[in-house]
Amino acid sequence: MRFGNGQSAAFAGRALHAYLAFVQRTTRFKPALPGVRPWERSGEPFIALTWHGQQMLSLAALDGAAQVAILTSLHFDGTVVASVVERAGFRAIRGSGTQSPRKIKIKRAIPAFFEMREALREGTSLLLTADVPKIARVAGKGAIQLARATGRPIYLFAAVTSARLDLGNWDKASIALPFGRGCVLWSEPLYVRRAADEREMGLIALDISNQLDELHATAHRLLDRRR
Repeated sequence: MRFGNGQSAAFAGRALHAYLAFVQRTTRFKPALPGVRPWERSGEPFIALTWHGQQMLSLAALDGAAQVAILTSLHFDGTVVASVVERAGFRAIRGSGTQSPRKIKIKRAIPAFFEMREALREGTSLLLTADVPKIARVAGKGAIQLARATGRPIYLFAAVTSARLDLGNWDKASIALPFGRGCVLWSEPLYVRRAADEREMGLIALDISNQLDELHATAHRLLDRRR
């Protein structure tokens, strides 16, 4: 039987959603401190950020959150992720950032930004990866611009498991496996001033990079202590 790209993506999305649900069910998560998750702090919509390649447990991190939209690319893998997102009860926004001006239209970068801005203004939270496109572990300014335009806070998170395969690809991805010990850590909220200029946003991006690295390192240390 031959499948078109849409059918193949839908099939892969069903399989990946089932796998992620199985991993979440079989992972023993360290109990979260009460009130630390963004939706427990207030009813305010937020922007959640983690590193690209470390997002496999994002659905577990967002367990209990309502009205969340997740940015996914226009590529085949983004279509698969969009299928997973929608099966999990969240909304997918299609598009991605780029460092190449000639690819902005192809990647739907500007319409996706406006769609995310409106989602935040209407009460829907967002989940994005923080990295500059194709540069691992260096935070870009897209989420910072969204926070500046809407006044919504940025929260950083690390969702890790002791059962994983760490890859050597460009984003240093970790493949979550079942039957591990899990840990989800959230940062304090980060607000961006409407008057923030490029220099200030650059400093915020550097701070986000450092905080995300530290969150992930802390989460792994906590798991090591539980052995």
